[in-house]
Amino acid sequence: MRFRGLDLNLLVALDALITERNITRAGERIHLSQSGMSSAVSRLRQYFDDELFVLVGRDLVPTQLAESLAKPVRHILVEMENTIINQPKFDPTTDDRCYKIVASELTTMVLITKVISLLAQEAPNIRLELLATSETELLDKGGVDLIFIPRQFALEDHPYDEIYQEGYKCICWEGNTSIGDKITFEDYQTAGHVVVSYGKQQSPAFDGWFMNNYGVSRKIEITTTNLLAPPVLIIGTQRIATVHSRLANIVRKSLPIKILEPPMSIPMLTQTMQYHRNRENDVGLTWLRKLIVDVAKTI
Repeated sequence: MRFRGLDLNLLVALDALITERNITRAGERIHLSQSGMSSAVSRLRQYFDDELFVLVGRDLVPTQLAESLAKPVRHILVEMENTIINQPKFDPTTDDRCYKIVASELTTMVLITKVISLLAQEAPNIRLELLATSETELLDKGGVDLIFIPRQFALEDHPYDEIYQEGYKCICWEGNTSIGDKITFEDYQTAGHVVVSYGKQQSPAFDGWFMNNYGVSRKIEITTTNLLAPPVLIIGTQRIATVHSRLANIVRKSLPIKILEPPMSIPMLTQTMQYHRNRENDVGLTWLRKLIVDVAKTI
């Protein structure tokens, strides 16, 4: 199909090339051979009268024009998917769509497992691809359907549903001789901490964000990117961790830990479920969102 001389299939190839920055991986992404991708690059260069990509080592580096096309092209493809491919007809009992969801290990444990159980009953053919990543730009690019993210970190340009709130507890090993049945502010600042951070920039989790922004200093000794890891990492040490209340209550059943109230007031975390602004009328996604909201009320 052509529009003003442009084969619209080339937009799919351009989007894959901008995302993957490698001809082989881009071809695999859209199920096109390497020779087919090379042909697409040649035709794109001819149409736009620009190199579009420069080979540096094994990677394709987009030119300024290609970079400027990235968002508009992704927007067009998302709109086409939402308007044409995802037709308004939807029957959860027969639908076999695969939804891509970004969720932390903790969100998967406390929420998504229950969602999957309900889907098995109400929509047995629907599939989920779960991604534990901090790359929120995947939503902006239309690469995922949903991301679960604290409201504080939600993307400004996309809508979200607030699904549940989460509090915080301090935990330590039962054998910790430095902490009694109550933790003081001095104890909190003196103790070594196990903390969670995310991504290449080592962005702190919500509790870390709060501490950093409100001037509460911590002696950080162990850093992990896994929200489930701190309870395990304090065992056998004098360290403490500040974790989600639900996680503390789950792991106390199997780990020798003490649960303590934090010595300062930490605001409740509001967990959101965010989706692309162009998918507000996606009937399948709307149905799934409602199911998740209903499940979240039970946790």
